[in-house]
Amino acid sequence: MLILLIVLTGILAGIYLVFSIVVMKSLNELPPIQGAQAMNKINDVILNTIFIPIFFGTTLWFAGLIAWEISDWQGSQSISLIAASLIYIVGMFLVTVFGNVPLNNQLKRSENNEVQLQTSWKIYQDQWTRLNHIRSLACAASCSLLAMALIQF
Repeated sequence: MLILLIVLTGILAGIYLVFSIVVMKSLNELPPIQGAQAMNKINDVILNTIFIPIFFGTTLWFAGLIAWEISDWQGSQSISLIAASLIYIVGMFLVTVFGNVPLNNQLKRSENNEVQLQTSWKIYQDQWTRLNHIRSLACAASCSLLAMALIQF
């Protein structure tokens, strides 16, 4: 089961990394209105993909892992698993919920007004990408800590 969590966490790390180093750079090269419209479309589409079950499922899994490790303490292995879980929940889930999603919603609300959309896009690009870097690093760090814990089994 831990191997599956490592794989799913690695997949999310990769998705976020690709967004930071490819997708956002590509959208930034478009005229602002087109970049913002494309990002709104991406945000609409991603909600209807396997991303959402992986996003919520792994978060619940990490939360359950904390409870399990506290109740069945295994020393340094439990420390690695709890650290991986906390980094993931804070650095991926909470950053998404309180950072990226509000920015997505703001961009979406401005889509019918080109002046507002252009202004929102300018703010969105830097803030969203910075938060996305955090998500990518949090997933990679969690994945590494999970692998370390797996080795300790």
